[in-house]
Amino acid sequence: MNRFRVSKFRHTEARPPRREDKQLRIFDPRTKPRASQSTQAHENSRDSRLAWMGTWEHLVSTGFNQMREREVKLWDTRFFSSALASLTLDTSLGCLVPLLDPDSGLLVLAGKGERQLYCYEVVPQQPALSPVTQCVLESVLRGAALVPRQALAVMSCEVLRVLQLSDTAIVPIGYHVPRKAVEFHEDLFPDTAGCVPATDPHSWWAGDNQQVQKVSLNPACRPHPSFTSCLVPPAEPLPDTAQPAVMETPVGDADASEGFSSPPSSLTSPSTPSSLGPSLSSTSGIGTSPSLRSLQSLLGPSSKFRHAQGTVLHRDSHITNLKGLNLTTPGESDGFCANKLRVAVPLLSSGGQVAVLEMREKRHREV
Repeated sequence: MNRFRVSKFRHTEARPPRREDKQLRIFDPRTKPRASQSTQAHENSRDSRLAWMGTWEHLVSTGFNQMREREVKLWDTRFFSSALASLTLDTSLGCLVPLLDPDSGLLVLAGKGERQLYCYEVVPQQPALSPVTQCVLESVLRGAALVPRQALAVMSCEVLRVLQLSDTAIVPIGYHVPRKAVEFHEDLFPDTAGCVPATDPHSWWAGDNQQVQKVSLNPACRPHPSFTSCLVPPAEPLPDTAQPAVMETPVGDADASEGFSSPPSSLTSPSTPSSLGPSLSSTSGIGTSPSLRSLQSLLGPSSKFRHAQGTVLHRDSHITNLKGLNLTTPGESDGFCANKLRVAVPLLSSGGQVAVLEMREKRHREV
């Protein structure tokens, strides 16, 4: 008889219990470790997600109700006992990834394992969760990320861009508002948060609440100071090279969004019907005629995003032939993340490795 016996508990470890009490909690780590507010969010204990709006008071949550239907709720932290607005979608099993743009109030709901994106406009003043458009994808969605507004093609009226992570590629989906004039529309592109931190970590822990300075998206007002880190020394300018303080950018998309921009004639993917593509010559944009203004005075203001369309961008802007991706990320993960220059995707390897890819080039790329 074998004198040695291997315990069946040899690989166990102590872990804190998971909270599945269906509560939505708000924490301020600078004041106390416990939640400052809590309320019942979604009746089902499956994966729930949160996204803060541009204000301190409002946030959006996605989850499941008692009937296992997916739902979206709008909350006001000043009246946290009940949701301001609620929307029920369907009974799909995929977790909804909320991608919220705080400047425009556009909310994109991306369901993992699905082929469709839902776009809504969040208006806390009414309050309302108004549907804007739906976009059919070419492949199954494994993850989603929102591109910063500084990388958008503002002269083409691109108000939003979502990056879809599929099994082997990263596919950009652009949301355009059709307008007649090819110019910068201030009503579509308000000032957005810049890249320079407002304060340092020590001041923030001490109670400093300064906000990041906002910058203009107008190409004529660029460039702006970029973020500098104390860990990375700044690059020294080349000798005999003048550094202009303000550089006028010609009208067009030759700005910080050049790595993401596509010509207006190639916004539609070859497998996408041409009717879904945005048209700069469309007459469905918001007009300024006297008759329309009088109609708006009677019926109230209409949404400037009511004619927005989501379209899969041209294949030249895709990153294809990705191999070794980790497509089994947990429900609380978006799958990958992006900024205006690069994307970071998880790899299926030990140690939690991440691949960082450049998005600057417009030509067809294979990794």
